[in-house]
Amino acid sequence: MRPCPCGSGASLDDCCGPVLGGAAAPTAEALMRSRYAAHVLRDFDHLQRTHAPETRGGFDRAAAERQAGGVEWLGLEIHAAGAGGASDDAGTVEFTARYREGGQARAFREVSRFRREQGRWVYVDGLPVPVAAAPKAAKVGRNDPCPCGSGRKFKKCCGA
Repeated sequence: MRPCPCGSGASLDDCCGPVLGGAAAPTAEALMRSRYAAHVLRDFDHLQRTHAPETRGGFDRAAAERQAGGVEWLGLEIHAAGAGGASDDAGTVEFTARYREGGQARAFREVSRFRREQGRWVYVDGLPVPVAAAPKAAKVGRNDPCPCGSGRKFKKCCGA
């Protein structure tokens, strides 16, 4: 059983795998999770096809592929989902994606907007959440579990 990169605790086959394979995501959050998994797995086709039509042309695949070479994805945390359920036509998902780039652990927090088109969720756009607006994280000790959700100690994971 290969765990899903989105951090749901389910296997890839039972979580994001079907969506990455072309199945419709049941919710906006499920699409968000699959897009994170696509970054981890470098599935740029999924990232491109899940953009809303008006933004799909602005997706720079070559730039995404270049950037991916220097990024190690460490974890996804979903903070909130507004609407975006099975019976909704629009929704938002606020998340933090943690990654390591250039030897430094980093995080990106965003509120992403999604909408349903012809029965399929698409990514419309995202608004970064300023660091000042994000809640302050508790200090993590060297021997504490890593906040990225890897299950390893901080000193052997993001703190390395």
